[in-house]
Amino acid sequence: MNVAEAENFSRAAQSLHLTPQAVSLQISQLESWLGVRLFHRSTRRMALTEDGRVFYERCRVGLQSIDQGERELRDRASGITGSIKVASSLSLGQLLVAPLLAQFNESYPDIRIELVTQNPWPDTVDLGMDIGVIGGPLLNVSLVARRVGRFTHMLCAAPAYLAAKGTPKSPQELLQHCCIGLRHPRTNRIWPWTFQSARRQTMLEPPFSFITQDPAVQRQLVLQGAGIGQLTDYFARPLIASGALVELPLGYGGPRLDVHVFIPQREHTPRRIKLLNDFLYERLKQFFHS
Repeated sequence: MNVAEAENFSRAAQSLHLTPQAVSLQISQLESWLGVRLFHRSTRRMALTEDGRVFYERCRVGLQSIDQGERELRDRASGITGSIKVASSLSLGQLLVAPLLAQFNESYPDIRIELVTQNPWPDTVDLGMDIGVIGGPLLNVSLVARRVGRFTHMLCAAPAYLAAKGTPKSPQELLQHCCIGLRHPRTNRIWPWTFQSARRQTMLEPPFSFITQDPAVQRQLVLQGAGIGQLTDYFARPLIASGALVELPLGYGGPRLDVHVFIPQREHTPRRIKLLNDFLYERLKQFFHS
């Protein structure tokens, strides 16, 4: 890896405290053992071949995994302690963040974690939070944010509701149904329902039978057969797969919102916060891209 990054035997040899001849011999032996040429050689510089580039990337990822494993073992042995405050919106906190925090706590039992969930989502700086997980636009420019994915919305109903009231065949038929609306916690407006056809986009505001600010409450009402509602896909998909809910294929195109994991900007971020921030980022990214 040193030779690939230095692109020169002499520079690599200096960093390894070896002679250029010794480094060249080791590379030749490695190429002989692998049965492929790893470098294009010239008098001025060296460049990786395609096989060399693939091998280098595999080695780099492997060494990073080893380093990460060593750090985690050292952290466990050193007994990292302290407190971490995590902020999230209600639905993300309930369904995704809380289970991940429990997993993290298994590896770092001496770290105390406080999860604050509310709608609208908290301002991590004003509330003294260490880490935040939200869906939607970032309103604070002093945050170091990383995008983990995007969630969409799906129009759903319980099988019992559809059996009793019938299944709407078009967006206009929703006007004859019990609908459950979601009020935006910041704007105080009810999310409109948007439908996309081949020719045009239609925005519908049905006469809602229920209105709530909490997506978890909306989900529960839909599950109980109280009506039709727009649910975030991470809420809806497991319930659709289990048969508890049915998606209504009416061309619904609800809001799409990015999800970010972030920390406030600070000169020195404690090790425990970096660990949890990276853990949440990797696990949530895996969830949204699975």
